[in-house]
Parts: sequence; C-alpha cells; structure tokens
Amino acid sequence: MKVKMILPALTEATSPFFRPAHLAPDDEIDLQDEHVERLNTDDEPDLVIIQAYITSAYRAYALADHYRQRGAYVCLGGLHVTSLPQEAALHADTIFLGPGDDTFPQFLCDLRAGQPRKSYTAPAHRSIEHIPPIRRELIKRNLYLVPNSIVVSRGCPHQCNFCYKNAFFEGGNSFYVQRVDAALAEIERLPGQHLYFLDDHLFGNARFAEGLFEGMRGMRRLWQAAGTVQSVLKPGLVEKAAASGLRSLFVGFETLSPENLRASLKYQNLHKDYTAAIRRLHANGVMVNGSFVFGMDGDDATVFDRTVEWAV
Repeated sequence: MKVKMILPALTEATSPFFRPAHLAPDDEIDLQDEHVERLNTDDEPDLVIIQAYITSAYRAYALADHYRQRGAYVCLGGLHVTSLPQEAALHADTIFLGPGDDTFPQFLCDLRAGQPRKSYTAPAHRSIEHIPPIRRELIKRNLYLVPNSIVVSRGCPHQCNFCYKNAFFEGGNSFYVQRVDAALAEIERLPGQHLYFLDDHLFGNARFAEGLFEGMRGMRRLWQAAGTVQSVLKPGLVEKAAASGLRSLFVGFETLSPENLRASLKYQNLHKDYTAAIRRLHANGVMVNGSFVFGMDGDDATVFDRTVEWAV
C-alpha cells in the first residue's frame, strides 16, 4: 500500500510526528511537510493522512479533496478536525477526534479488513507507554533548523481556558507521559547535541521529569522545552534540568493581573513570584522565553506598556 502523510503549511508546527511504525513493513511511505518542501500532488497514493490546524484547515481540505478525486482513501485528524468534525467530515473518508495514538492502529486494522469507520474517537483511557519509536528515517533532517525535536508526553495537568488542551483531550485523561526508559532510548537515537522538547509541559509530572533529567546527565545534550512558573519554583527541579543540559525554557507568564489569572483558570500562576522564577532560571544558566496573552477581559489600553516595562 502506498501511504502519504502530509503536514500542510500555514501552521505553527515545526516537525511531523505521525506514527507510521504501525504500518506494514512493505508499505511505501512518503511523509511531506509543506513548511519545508514543495508538495508533490501528482502522485497516486492509496492512503493519504493529513494533520490539520485552524491555520492550515483550508489548505488541508483542498489537499484532501484533491486526493479523493484521484481515488485515494483520505484521513483527516488534528486540533481543527477535533474542534469541527462535521466540517472536516465533508472532506475525508475517515476523521480522527482527539489524540490518535490508540485509534490509528485500530483504523489500519479496519482498513485492511475492508471495514474502516467514518470516525474514530480517542478512548477515555489513553497511554503512550507502549507506542512504537518514531520512524525518523522518514523525516528529511536536512530541511530543519532543529531536526532533533521530540515529544515524550501528551497534554498538560492544568486547565487554562484559553488553551487547546481541554477540547482536544475531552472525554479522557488529558495528561500522560512515556516511560522514562523509553524516552531516554528515543533521545539516545538522536544524532548531534541539540534537542527541542515540544511537550506542552515537560515538567508537569515531577517524578517523570526528575527521572528523565537524571537519565540525561552525562549525555552532553543541550536542550530547550516549556514549563510553568510553578515548576520553576519547585525546589531542585530546574537545577536537575540545567545539569542535564537545559539552556532555554518557554514560560507562560500570560498576565501580570491576578484577576486575569483567575478568569482564565490559570491558578498555578497565582501568588507566584515571577521575578524569583526568572532569577532562578538565570542563576542556572537558562534563557527565558516569556509568553504573554493580551486582550483578556481585565485588560485595558495600558496593558502593553505595563507588560513590556516589567518584562524588559
């Protein structure tokens, strides 16, 4: 079977993380990321799988329609498909709602049996403890500034209401991690020195994070990730991360207003000393990539100057 996997352009994603390991050894797989290469749409695959974000939805639908007209079986999944399944279903033979780690293997079994369903929804209990390794030989490493991107968890333990998480993981557990040994094995497979963890909150499970950081000591890696103010202030955690190679952390400060934090359900930032968190990161040689959200209900026209003055 000829299988094509597409990540359409006009989205923030930096690297494709489909799991073609579930496919048969004799399947011919073509993985294309439109952010870094021109798509070949003159081919005739049997199965086309497209990941759609809101910023790439129209492009994803156009590609899906194109390949259906050419006789391919087309699947759509991702954040936008989960948000608007009825819209996406007009352009696909099968859609995936929520994370596909559990449903994609089932779909492949159904497809080979000639009985694929129109829709697959992630089960209530989700796990990535036994997912197969990423087929990194399919990724064109030379096209990426940071080819060593990696994800070792799904979701986040927090409930911020401006985040995609609650909608995408609705109906089941919304934060879970790989086994530490499996994550370390994936890191060992990566050449070079630099790593980019794309996890929403790498520090979200402190036990997992501590085990991961301890295992990475001595690997001589330099890496970046995302975490919270709360996790930065947790005694000893950032120190272990820095000792294992952390050099840059994306931190969601979001707002300087306690009222805005409460309104957005970002309780983990309430009564936390932002300045102390920044000093702690700098003291451990870690660069801070600060995230701020403007336009919350409690904001007025002064929010920009106040935020910039504090941050700079």
